[in-house]
Amino acid sequence: MTDVCNVGDEEGASSSGGHSKPMLTVEQQIAHMKSKGITFDLVSEEDAVAHLRTKCQFFRVYSYRKLFPKYVGGPHDGRYVKLDFGHLKTLSNLDRQLRDILLAMTLDIEHFAKVRLLSAAEDHGEDGYAIMRAYHASLPKNDRSRIEGELKKRRNDHYAGGVVRKYLGDMPIWAFCEVVPFGIFADLVRFCAARWGDKDLRDVHYQLKNSRQIRNAGAHGACILNDVASPSPSKRSPAVLVNAMNALGIPKRLRSKWFRSRRMVQICSLLYLFSQIVPKGEVRSDRKATLMELFAEVDACGLPPENPSMAALLFLKRLTSSLGLLD
Repeated sequence: MTDVCNVGDEEGASSSGGHSKPMLTVEQQIAHMKSKGITFDLVSEEDAVAHLRTKCQFFRVYSYRKLFPKYVGGPHDGRYVKLDFGHLKTLSNLDRQLRDILLAMTLDIEHFAKVRLLSAAEDHGEDGYAIMRAYHASLPKNDRSRIEGELKKRRNDHYAGGVVRKYLGDMPIWAFCEVVPFGIFADLVRFCAARWGDKDLRDVHYQLKNSRQIRNAGAHGACILNDVASPSPSKRSPAVLVNAMNALGIPKRLRSKWFRSRRMVQICSLLYLFSQIVPKGEVRSDRKATLMELFAEVDACGLPPENPSMAALLFLKRLTSSLGLLD
């Protein structure tokens, strides 16, 4: 069967303002890219066809074109400036590496945040059942119903079902942490931070909320670098993150530049929280190795540092080094 794909960009929108786009075979996808000035010098057309058929769909790899400039005016008006399919392939691979690393780090953060919360509960002399009753009592009725519904749905889960069936109705904090979604766990952290007057734990809660967005994006294989530098609707960056960047000596100029992007705020929050909550040991060593591999690929890829994706990755390299994650 012939492989097909939508054109997948704004150029394919109909003149009537709709979004109907033609389905293209892989060969037509190649022709479409050539019509936009994309060359096939670093990767041959034959290899590009094989890549699009077996490795990465056109809609995804073509999305990185937005990171490159276009000619304005003249005979090449609207065509991309010195953009090769090899550049798109490289960015797609770098994005996959970044996504895999960040997803792993969010899972590490979730694990160690649970460890920290349970240790704090012990330090405060909490009864594991009583604190959960207090948490449920503090919630609006709709939120209580939502959590109860979530737990009931998990009764027959092959992994969490045994714990849910055993404790459903009066679940202790250690069991609750293991069976609820990340967002509900983060809300429990909020409650405990307020209950104990723990400012540091409150800051963990806010950073967890940002980590959750990266976790969801990574789990669904979403692209990160294709729009990493675009400004997002104005929203104040977390004070704890701004203060941390200032303490690390990250210039205000750079903070202002990158914190306009919500994606970068979320990634920086994740890296900072990882540095604060994950203890030294095997996990940090493993993430250090993968981060170093990523940044070695960045340094060797040949793309100019002024490219928005490269600039973002180089900033993240500087930040991870400042946080002690590459030491």
